[in-house]
Amino acid sequence: MARAKSFVQIVRDGLEDTTSAARLREITRVLRRTEVSRGLTPEKLVTLLEELGPTFIKLGQILSSRSDMLPQEYCNALQTLRSSTTPEPFEHVVERLKALYGDDCMSVFSDFDEEPLGSASIAQVYKAHLAEDGTAVAVKVRRDHVKEDMQRDIQLMRRAADLLNLTGSTVLAGVDIVTVIDEFDRTVREEIDFTVERDNLLRFARGVRGEKGVSSPAVYPGYSDETVLVMEFVEGISLERVDELKEAGYNLRDIGDRLANSYMHQMVDTGFFHADPHAANVIVRPALTEEERADGKKDRGEVVWIDCGMMGELSPHERGLFFDMMKAMVFKDGHALTDLFIEWGRVSDAPGKKLDYGRLLQELTTLVNRYAAEDAYSMDIAALLNDIMSILDTANVIMPRSFVMLVRGLASLQGTLLSLTPEISILKVVETYIKQRGTKRFDPVKEVETRTMAAVAAADKAVEIPGRIVNVLDMAEKGRLKLGFDLAEANQPMEKLGHIVDRLSLAIITAGLFIGSSMIYSTDMQPQLFGVPIVGFLGYFGAAVLSLYIIHKIRKGC
Repeated sequence: MARAKSFVQIVRDGLEDTTSAARLREITRVLRRTEVSRGLTPEKLVTLLEELGPTFIKLGQILSSRSDMLPQEYCNALQTLRSSTTPEPFEHVVERLKALYGDDCMSVFSDFDEEPLGSASIAQVYKAHLAEDGTAVAVKVRRDHVKEDMQRDIQLMRRAADLLNLTGSTVLAGVDIVTVIDEFDRTVREEIDFTVERDNLLRFARGVRGEKGVSSPAVYPGYSDETVLVMEFVEGISLERVDELKEAGYNLRDIGDRLANSYMHQMVDTGFFHADPHAANVIVRPALTEEERADGKKDRGEVVWIDCGMMGELSPHERGLFFDMMKAMVFKDGHALTDLFIEWGRVSDAPGKKLDYGRLLQELTTLVNRYAAEDAYSMDIAALLNDIMSILDTANVIMPRSFVMLVRGLASLQGTLLSLTPEISILKVVETYIKQRGTKRFDPVKEVETRTMAAVAAADKAVEIPGRIVNVLDMAEKGRLKLGFDLAEANQPMEKLGHIVDRLSLAIITAGLFIGSSMIYSTDMQPQLFGVPIVGFLGYFGAAVLSLYIIHKIRKGC
């Protein structure tokens, strides 16, 4: 009865909202016209989303990287979605400019081209010059009513999800539809609010400032708001126009290398990365003046990242996990890779779902070894990432949004690099980056800090061990203890286990020294040196020496 009342309430809400009801009828007509009831092929899905409009096009673009939810052939088809649309009348654009600059809005610009440079589902972009100093700018203006339309469509999606839950439908069984809609809602809100992209551009510019031959457009916050974004106009050649890049004399291999290394820098060093690095979002512009080129100097060009509406972010801890994952991939360490995925993600708490560690370890190890046997230059990184997502889904490990955005970005980057030249391998770039970072960027202080925090965390967990032992003994006494053995790795040398035990013992001792010394520091224990208990100081010193010793052993692999 309660379910029936909820169903009636959902339907009543939809009928009372006349705008939503009209949109629902429009969606129904599109569904009939595309004959979805006869089957939904990948091509038909793309056509359906394009006819349903901006919200559904954006949903398709996001789902294109979710092979854990959709079959790979559907993901491939969705990657072809582009949101180019017919430009709206210029009068509508002027109204938006008046709302920001006042009735005399055109006095802000010395000239303003009425023909847009590009027109997408969310906004249109125009070229103009600021009246203040004549600077060439790109003016991005949000389309009329797009915010209201997209929010209405998302609300309809939520009602559809409620109906699926109430009717017990098996459609998209195993997929947390509400979570998907929540993530989509968040992404859309960020993209239609240009203050988010404004802040993204400012932050991204700080991140790439130290990179040679890489930049992003300057932004003009004083001329921008939620619906209008004014930024530097980038005069150059899009990576989509490969033939023009060749004619201009640019070295495509050099451009691709800088692009890939810049992306590694974003993900590992700054933690703020472009989540949609397809070819249309990167421009190459001249890096030399006309006089320098006339003198015969070779212009390598400058790689400019544009359109920072969709960005990914990794916390310092996640950056470390990602770097360690890449290292595990390069060195084919299935055990480390498995543990890192479990640490980054979470095990599904849905009824009947549990972690199958043995299966996850076996499948990831097999996957790593299989791809390691392939030529790095012919390896499909997108397929590798999709296989990993599929394995994690089967093992009931749910990865956070940050990881999903990272996968989407890497898959898109591979397509961009391949459009330039087949001579670039992302995995080779990763391998080189890891080796350079391992030798040139090793910071003993940071390593000690990281390992110490890990040791303290392990010591904190160790407090729970006595209670867990009691639980195990109690289960054994009652005959409820079950043991599972996985002999898949039984042929591994026992020496490896000995090394692990040695490191663990040293880590526990080190953690104990740090914790004990910290307690002593807070007392008045004698004797003291400079007001500090000598015993506490010696404890800290011993812990630091042990930490460096552990790091040395780990880096030597013994």
